[in-house]
Amino acid sequence: MLVELDIENFAIIKDLKVRFQENMTVLIGETGAGKSILIDAVSLLTGGRGQKEMIRSGEKKAVITGLFELEEQKNKIADLCDEYGLPHDDNQLVISRELAVKGRNVVRINGQLTTINVLREIGKYLVDIHGQNDQQMLMNQDRQIYLVDDYASESFKHDLLQYQENFQKWQKLTARLRHLRQNAQELAQKQDILQFQNDELEAANLEDPKEDEKLEEEFNELNNYQKIADTAQFFMQLYDDDERGLDTLLSEAQNAAQSLTEFGNKFKDFAKSVDDGVFALGDARSELSSLMDQMDFDEERFQYVTNRLDVLNSLKKKYGPTLEDVFKFYEKIQQELKQFETGGLDEEEIQNELSKLEKTMTGQANDLHRNREEVAHALEEKIKGELADLYMEKARFSINFEESKSFNENGMDTISFLIAPNPGEELMPLVKIVSGGEQSRLILALKAIFSQVEPVGTMIFDEIDTGVSGRVSAAIGRKMHSIAQNKQVITITHSPQVAAAGDHRYLVAKKVKDGATFTQVGPLSKEETVTAIAQMMAGKNVTNAAKQNAVDLIKSFKIDS
Repeated sequence: MLVELDIENFAIIKDLKVRFQENMTVLIGETGAGKSILIDAVSLLTGGRGQKEMIRSGEKKAVITGLFELEEQKNKIADLCDEYGLPHDDNQLVISRELAVKGRNVVRINGQLTTINVLREIGKYLVDIHGQNDQQMLMNQDRQIYLVDDYASESFKHDLLQYQENFQKWQKLTARLRHLRQNAQELAQKQDILQFQNDELEAANLEDPKEDEKLEEEFNELNNYQKIADTAQFFMQLYDDDERGLDTLLSEAQNAAQSLTEFGNKFKDFAKSVDDGVFALGDARSELSSLMDQMDFDEERFQYVTNRLDVLNSLKKKYGPTLEDVFKFYEKIQQELKQFETGGLDEEEIQNELSKLEKTMTGQANDLHRNREEVAHALEEKIKGELADLYMEKARFSINFEESKSFNENGMDTISFLIAPNPGEELMPLVKIVSGGEQSRLILALKAIFSQVEPVGTMIFDEIDTGVSGRVSAAIGRKMHSIAQNKQVITITHSPQVAAAGDHRYLVAKKVKDGATFTQVGPLSKEETVTAIAQMMAGKNVTNAAKQNAVDLIKSFKIDS
């Protein structure tokens, strides 16, 4: 429930603190005194839209703070606070909303900054505000099924939860099947490309990442075999010539060097170096001869090497740039192809699983439908009784069921609340009711029932009794007082009957001081209550008879209760 409301610089309110009480509180006062401003302030605390025009003229910012005492909704709000990292006390919640002229909008919950969206989510469990022309949950056809379900038994809610778990699986499988069908051609094309690449690489018989380097060296030898043979032959002829060949000349040089050693030991190292060089050239000649004996030009081998290098170079151009990169690419596409082979359910398997799931869900939806019909029948009778209490005993009320073409999160039911307020009229959806008074009574009748299952702790009615007669106003007052036995009820009214039905009455008055307008709110004493209700009945000139009528009116509600 709303325990305290603190308002600063909001509309015509300068500084106001209001402490509310349990059960039914009635706000009375002249038009324009600021009663609806209080409701607007509470609306901001539950995530209502804030505008800088709401700031009191001449001020830089407005601040609204509310203290809420939590009861049955405390566990849900605690869960939300934990989810959004907000501090929380088991039984209390402090919400602050700040509007600034410069457009800054600050929201705090228990002193910590948060967002307006978080405030709206938490606010759903704190206050429910109803005006004469509100199109809230009760009047929203898409939401009416939730009201029926909220009124159902715990076993029904358990069955609904099991169905909803299957519904989530069904949504995922349906989306997967749709995606698979939409992308079947693209996937097939991708698989064809991968398979082509795999076949090409598989046909290449790749075994050694260095094969291209080795073949290029072999190709260079084979391709230049004649040049190598001619050069080697030239060297050996140059070395072996009998008359002036390298072998003969080196032998002469070797002898000359040796002869120098006869003239001193310092020439021995020189002679040895000459000997080593001669021996090395001899070894080189022998090595070249051996290499040439091993070499032989093989045309078939040359063609193989040439063709193989063409294959490898082509692969490197497509999947390289190096042969090692080609090997890595080959491994990658092999893995991707395996995913096509073993990567989850194919279309046929998904369809089979969907068929089994849909069979189960159909059975669950049928069970939910039968249980809903029982709940709806009981609700219809209760609502008719509530309407009779509000002098709409001839009204017909019906909860209409239609089977949807596909599964939805609630089964296969579409529900709409229908009413015929007067005899001879056709049943029509609630939103098509024209009469404000009829709509007000219907909302109140529905709220009297659903307030028992709605999570909010405070219900606010803003002049919901407008446009109805005295006896209907009295019935509305009794109905709100009945709701107030389970919820905190705050109502704005100009009706003496509704005012008399309240447990507490607050006067909202507008004062002008030093050229500025202020709103004041305060509880009325018993004597002040009698005078205020008498004024609502008889006008400003309150007589003793009017006061006695007010006393009798208050007593009549006490007797009824």
